Amino acid sequence: MVSRRLLLGALGAGLAAPALAWAEGDGAAPPSVLTRKGRRTRRALKTQATDKAALDKALAQVKPLEDPNAVDPAEVHPPQAVSPDEALGRLKQGNAIFARGGASIALPTLARIAELSKGQKPFAVVVGCSDSRTGPELIFDCNLGELFVVRVAGSTVSQEGLGSIVYAVEHLGAPLVVVLGHTKCGAVGAAVDVATKHVDLHGALLNMVLPIIPAVLEAQDKHPADLQDAAIRQNVRDVAARLKVADGVLAEKLSEGRLKIVSATYDLASGLVAFDA
Repeated sequence: MVSRRLLLGALGAGLAAPALAWAEGDGAAPPSVLTRKGRRTRRALKTQATDKAALDKALAQVKPLEDPNAVDPAEVHPPQAVSPDEALGRLKQGNAIFARGGASIALPTLARIAELSKGQKPFAVVVGCSDSRTGPELIFDCNLGELFVVRVAGSTVSQEGLGSIVYAVEHLGAPLVVVLGHTKCGAVGAAVDVATKHVDLHGALLNMVLPIIPAVLEAQDKHPADLQDAAIRQNVRDVAARLKVADGVLAEKLSEGRLKIVSATYDLASGLVAFDA
């Protein structure tokens, strides 16, 4: 089928009915019917047909468009924005700013909130205590969307907590996990009392301190001057060590150098975080 514009041009050139039938593809028009302009029109139609065939051939060689619904591998295994050492450096720098009283308390802008509604890319996971004085975003001078935080009294990790950490590392691309304890931790103090004074805890409170008791006993063997403080530091070191072998995803990324797991202790009095790495 030829275009409307070409048919109107053919009429203007004086094509008779048989020639129009040829233009529609219904038959061949006798040469005698065509005027000089009509013959030029016929050549134009042949050229158009040749060009169309060439175009069809070219289109057949074009790579099909990708399925818009296909899953982008980068969404499943997102590339790392920073290295583990860079992420650790950012936390150390942020804590130094906080400890000298220069931390930013600016709230995120509406534009930033809207941007984060589309996805998150935290540069570190912080496993911390629920203590109200130890908010990771504050003590590391971070803002919304920068840290993936898992908090429970005593900085221990349950199976649910482990799943949260693996999710952040595998699907969000976080290159660093910090297990953060703090001085004067009440949960560790309760574990010390259970282990040394046989204090009777019950129910959920006992379940909370049970994972900490091995760290208390290990610290006790070293005869420290302050058992609670020693147990706090031993507890986060033990949790970090267990995380390194607790899941295949974490172990693989550690071996590849794409992940670092470290322990640290926050001093309530000074605001400083002492890292074990």
